[in-house]
Amino acid sequence: MCSYNSFADIFEEVKKLLTLSPTAMKLWIEPLKPLKLNNNQVLLYVASPFARDMARDNFGNLLQDAFSELLGFEVELKILCENDLTGEQKIHYGIESESEGELEKELEDDYAVKSKLTKSEQESNYKHTFDTFIVGDNNRLAYAACKAVVQEPSTKYNPLFIYSEPGLGKTHLLSAVKTEMERLHPEMNIIYTTADTFTDDFVSSIRANRTEDFKAKYHSCDMLLIDDIQFISNKVETQQEMFHTFNYLHTQNKQIIFTSDRPPKEINGLEERLLGRFEWGLLADIAPPEYETRIAIIKRKAELFHLNLPDNVIEFLADKLKTNIRQLEGAITKINALVVVTGVTPTLNMAQSVVKDILSNHEPIPVTVEKIINEVAKIYSVDPEDIRSSKRSSQISIARQVAIYVVSKITGLSYSSIGEEFGHRDHSTIVYAITKVKSILGKDPSFKSMVDDMIKNLSTSV
Repeated sequence: MCSYNSFADIFEEVKKLLTLSPTAMKLWIEPLKPLKLNNNQVLLYVASPFARDMARDNFGNLLQDAFSELLGFEVELKILCENDLTGEQKIHYGIESESEGELEKELEDDYAVKSKLTKSEQESNYKHTFDTFIVGDNNRLAYAACKAVVQEPSTKYNPLFIYSEPGLGKTHLLSAVKTEMERLHPEMNIIYTTADTFTDDFVSSIRANRTEDFKAKYHSCDMLLIDDIQFISNKVETQQEMFHTFNYLHTQNKQIIFTSDRPPKEINGLEERLLGRFEWGLLADIAPPEYETRIAIIKRKAELFHLNLPDNVIEFLADKLKTNIRQLEGAITKINALVVVTGVTPTLNMAQSVVKDILSNHEPIPVTVEKIINEVAKIYSVDPEDIRSSKRSSQISIARQVAIYVVSKITGLSYSSIGEEFGHRDHSTIVYAITKVKSILGKDPSFKSMVDDMIKNLSTSV
């Protein structure tokens, strides 16, 4: 290090060690300014938060390794922007705030990059049709059954019940059936909905005293497609109405297709007579895609992005992301974003970083307290606002306690935060509610089954 006159000289040598495209160097590395080398801490500066985040997230490890290699010891790299520094620090480092014109130019550049990324993502979107569905041994039966239903509705598989873990293509097939039927039979009345929407329609019709309108809507369809049917579990009145709707449509020779995250016999809280109806026709499961199918999915998504992925990147992704098509497509989307924004060529290192993020962060979308309260309210036939209120009827009280318990299990919120969500209740009230539910769980198997299934349904509804 003694051969360098300043930290700026060191940074210039570090940049020579980087193997990046000219575009990436110009956009994200050249704007960085060396601030300070303090023992093993390296401080770099760039004006905007956007440029800081891009440089840190995509090139931070590369820069840190290059500094360590040049200096001969491990360093900690920090990239700061104007917002990270106090006025005194700006003076100390000789940093002047950007002029209005410079800020405007930077915003324009940021907007151009984001616009390019948005355009790329829009062009990569594809419709959920049979043509865009990648067929493999894992999903061949479900695919063939849906094609047969389109060719001869109500004659072969009625009902058709498709089940799989989330993210494996159930919704794609259901949408493909709807799209193809509308193309072949534009005169047909096709209802494509979810179990949640069916329930909401039914509850709303009761409150508005318009149950006949509800029946007229669902009984008049020529084909009924319902996604995520498992969400009617433990909803007694909804199940009764589903049973009557099913019977009516089936006797009228109308096609019915359901999807679920599990086979009918594993849906807890499902009436026996409805279970029997679900199993009348064909049960078709979709398993996680095999290696060859994963390769095909990756290539298809990359082609839609006009993204040229090296074979080693494709093979790495297919090998590491095995159980969920959404993960595969999400990985391609993220790699494309990096390529569009940084101008770099896709590499194995980039893919490894993306996969690491997906496998560590691929959790269900956080379930809101509102959604949990609404779900519990439906099961106990109370108003969601009553659960948050001070009302103490036995039905509302147990619904409130169950909701508090489920919120605690799913969200991980602190007891004080949960108390705020439930009408500013204190810590001891939340503890009591959770303890009470745990006590009932240990004594009542049917209650435990209902609560466990609700938690599973809410946790996987993504």
